[in-house]
Amino acid sequence: MTLEDKPVLDAYLQEPGERASERAFGNLFIWQDCYNIYWCSYRDFLLVRVKRGGSDFFLPPLGGKTEELPAVLEAIKAYEGHAFALRGIAQSAKERLAGAVPELVFEEDRDNWDYVYLREKLAALSGRKLHGQKNHYNAFLRDHPDYRFEPITAANLHECASFAYAWCDSRAMHDPSIGEERLAISRALGNFEALGLRGGLIRIDGRVQAFGYGSKINDDTAVLHVEKANPGIRGLYTAICKECAEKIWNDVIYLNREEDMGHETLRQAKQALHPEFMVEKFSCTYRGEPCI
Repeated sequence: MTLEDKPVLDAYLQEPGERASERAFGNLFIWQDCYNIYWCSYRDFLLVRVKRGGSDFFLPPLGGKTEELPAVLEAIKAYEGHAFALRGIAQSAKERLAGAVPELVFEEDRDNWDYVYLREKLAALSGRKLHGQKNHYNAFLRDHPDYRFEPITAANLHECASFAYAWCDSRAMHDPSIGEERLAISRALGNFEALGLRGGLIRIDGRVQAFGYGSKINDDTAVLHVEKANPGIRGLYTAICKECAEKIWNDVIYLNREEDMGHETLRQAKQALHPEFMVEKFSCTYRGEPCI
């Protein structure tokens, strides 16, 4: 997957009403080395293959004619030489697959459901449900009244990279997967403009202490790929979330903050922001046992 492929893949990925994080070219591009992501077009379908450790699967085919889905799935099975898994199946893809291939059995993949928020609520931290987050933000303002927020540009990308690498390196000993995240961040920041990424950072006493970035997946939704902050500064994560929602993403309605991957601490943090809805996802196996 190269930057030159972006227009081709975007034509398949960017559909009105589709808000799953897999719909962002930037996500596929920056994680491709970690997840061994490959793609091809076949019968006017986009096929994306993913391999992570011992887990091989395909994303649901996009594009093409629904009546040709059985033939496409058979072609994938012939290529693989055995039954294969489909994952990252959002509701619309589930309905399409079920209509074309009735024997498919789908299972919920809760760990990969995306959290989607109303941008205006995150920008204002408005409403009773976000009262606790507003308190964290106000504490941050009291402790750091001279903080500065600024958009990520070519002039400050290197500072974001230095902060991100230090953040990752400090955790690498306890979490081997951090190395993959470090690589993904490097790919993102190294191709920031070409990927159509946007983001912002917060400075305290002149130093970058938090940043976040993402990309639009259609006209009304953006997906946030990364958000990093100094955990020792109270309210800083809330502040970078609010500032980016208010000043970077003011041309969208929804912000997809991706999945929690089954990590309880991350799940609690995402639930604390009270998503407007979840992008439910499913998995299945074609010509084999249902996914577990």
